Amino acid sequence: MFTKINEKREGFTLIELLIVVAIIGILAAIAIPQYAKYRKGAQDNAAQSAYHAIATSQEAYFAERGAYIGSYSSLAAIGGLVKDANVYYGTLSVYTNSSTGVAGFTFSVNHKAAGSTRYDYDSASQGSTVKSTTASALTSSTW
Repeated sequence: MFTKINEKREGFTLIELLIVVAIIGILAAIAIPQYAKYRKGAQDNAAQSAYHAIATSQEAYFAERGAYIGSYSSLAAIGGLVKDANVYYGTLSVYTNSSTGVAGFTFSVNHKAAGSTRYDYDSASQGSTVKSTTASALTSSTW
């Protein structure tokens, strides 16, 4: 009554393909947020690296000569700083406290990526890092 036809079946069934697509979707749902978090951390680390390089260069120059340098270009010229093309550099200001007569400097840096953390520095705070999540990120560089 029923006759078997000898057919050779090749390929995957629809259910097998749907299972593979579901597994790929689950893996992507896990991996993409982790990658974004990793990338943001790397961008913040680049800004922190520039931040520490500027502060260290300024303090080393001050220890040798008793004054701070007022521009990023001058810091780079003495070999104390290398510009990172992915970081925005805010204004580098040198000041003297009128009541104490102590010299100091301020600056800000952040990564060029949207949503990156801005780091502000004031030598009067003796090197404490200030993460500005509320201050607007720099959108251009003064260097």
